Amino acid sequence: METEVFAQHKRVSVRRARHAFITRAACSRVARLSQAWRCMKRKRPIPLRATVKSLRAEARLLTTAGLILLAIGFPLTLLLVAQALAPNAHMPAMLPFAAGAPFIVLGYLACHFASQRMVKAKAMERR
Repeated sequence: METEVFAQHKRVSVRRARHAFITRAACSRVARLSQAWRCMKRKRPIPLRATVKSLRAEARLLTTAGLILLAIGFPLTLLLVAQALAPNAHMPAMLPFAAGAPFIVLGYLACHFASQRMVKAKAMERR
């Protein structure tokens, strides 16, 4: 009889401990999220001012990325066009365009935005 009472007490204690752990974990997650939200609301972001040096560095990075994309896009397109024009080609006609165009367009846009940043840096330097 006494062993049953102790066993039942142990089962109840284990259930309570599990429930307390799960509840504590859930509450701590909610507390952390609410604290993070309060911190984000309190702290105002520091306004970033573009400098000539940062604009030029950004333009260099964009130019490099654009040239890499163009270096992938043009040869890929030419290779696929050559394969599509072969006499026994079993390739859809739109494949060269579909495969090469995204690289070329993204490379062009990266170089375009790089040149805009360089123009902006030059205008800031003249002031």
